[in-house]
Amino acid sequence: MENTLISRYLRLFEPLSTELKLELLAALSENIKAGWKKSRVDKQLLFNDLRGSWSDVSEDIEEDIYSTRTISDKEINLD
Repeated sequence: MENTLISRYLRLFEPLSTELKLELLAALSENIKAGWKKSRVDKQLLFNDLRGSWSDVSEDIEEDIYSTRTISDKEINLD
C-alpha cells in the first residue's frame, strides 16, 4: 500500500518543474525535521526524572550482585 501511495505521488510530481520539485523536497524535509525535533528527549528533563531512582535500593546491592555471579568453566573457541 505504501508503495502504491508513493507511486501516485510520483506521478503527480512528474510534470512539475525541477524548481518546484526542489521546493517540495525542501518543504517535506523541513516538515520531517520539525517532527524530529519535537520527538527528541530533553536530556535534562530525563535526568531530573531519573535522579533518585536508586535511592530506595539497599546499600548492599553491590555485594548482592557480586555474590550472585557465577563463573563458567566453558572453553570458548574463537577460531
